[in-house]
Amino acid sequence: MKLTSLISVFSDPCGKRTAFFVRVTTWVLAAILLCLTDGLSAEQAEQSAAGIAWEVKGSWSVNPRGRLISTGDALQPGSLLWPVSGSANHSITVLLPDGQRILYECFLPEDCGRGFRVPVVYRRPEPFAIDMLSRIRAVLVQRSRMAGAQAYQEAHLPRDEAVAILDSRNRVSIAGLASALPNGNYTYALRELDHPNQRQSQLVIEKNGPSITLALPSSGLFDVTIADNLNTPRIDLLVAAEDEKRGAHLLKSFRDSKALLEDWNGDYQGWPVHDFLRAYLESLVLSIPPSTTRKQTLATVNIANGRDVTAEPAFSPPPGVFGGDTAVQLRCDTPGATIHYTVDGSQPLRSSPVYGAPIMVKGTALTIKAYATAAGKRDSAVVTGIFRIGS
Repeated sequence: MKLTSLISVFSDPCGKRTAFFVRVTTWVLAAILLCLTDGLSAEQAEQSAAGIAWEVKGSWSVNPRGRLISTGDALQPGSLLWPVSGSANHSITVLLPDGQRILYECFLPEDCGRGFRVPVVYRRPEPFAIDMLSRIRAVLVQRSRMAGAQAYQEAHLPRDEAVAILDSRNRVSIAGLASALPNGNYTYALRELDHPNQRQSQLVIEKNGPSITLALPSSGLFDVTIADNLNTPRIDLLVAAEDEKRGAHLLKSFRDSKALLEDWNGDYQGWPVHDFLRAYLESLVLSIPPSTTRKQTLATVNIANGRDVTAEPAFSPPPGVFGGDTAVQLRCDTPGATIHYTVDGSQPLRSSPVYGAPIMVKGTALTIKAYATAAGKRDSAVVTGIFRIGS
């Protein structure tokens, strides 16, 4: 149905009220059409702000009675994460598509009984970020289905990733971390991730410049371990090797993802940059489609504070990026409530400072976590606000 036809349904021959409703209807329909033509399907739009459950330890659910969360699940901002009793220690890292990284952990029943509210995104995620995270979620889900599978073998070594163009002899030139190796003789072992049981070792290379040259059996994704002449492993390298035509597109996507992750890690320290880059390359090279199925998304659960639960603290101004020093106020709508908070990223406890005056954010980033407690009521969930000074 055309926009003009929809408007005519609400129109009549007379009255200013009708004209007003027509204008309002036009605005609403225009907004809907703008959303639907923004390049995302309805299902992608629903999941566009979804983050990733990363490094889930112990048992967690979305709200006290929701299904259990697994590493790689999509988490909607605003969800209430709940540690499930039965595990000694609980921790979960949530990664959001606007760059926020939040760690939640608890060890005692009293602290685990509060729940943890995932913050909302403070800006609309970029389409590239949405695609990247959906691809990484898909890789994590696929890995979880491979019982005991180990994607990379030398995680304790310095790690690097590279996209390289194959020459006519199936060789690639690699710089990056390898450029820091002293000139000399080295060996390398490689494993193709498409065929993880096929491993070649003791392949010889000589470094005599700012890069190294590796001979590969074909195009594909390879886990390469470089060792010195004493057979001591030095570098764990992931190489995505393609011909010139496909390699140009892959190289651009890789550089864009690397720049975005480095930017996020600069804003919110602790992002697993190497793990993300490797999972992203795995999705692209091994043709693992993005995760867009609804059953991999844990929907937002905004449980209202009941009469027996203390209201969650609210931040004023809301978390985000600010141009200069900012005073952050905390408020709780439960009369007589006490707010406990931390500013170092740790979880607030009963022994944490009590809020009494605005918290200053000066010239850097500050993560504020807080919960409220009141006599005769259960504690509120822990809320998180990340405040940054910058552009």
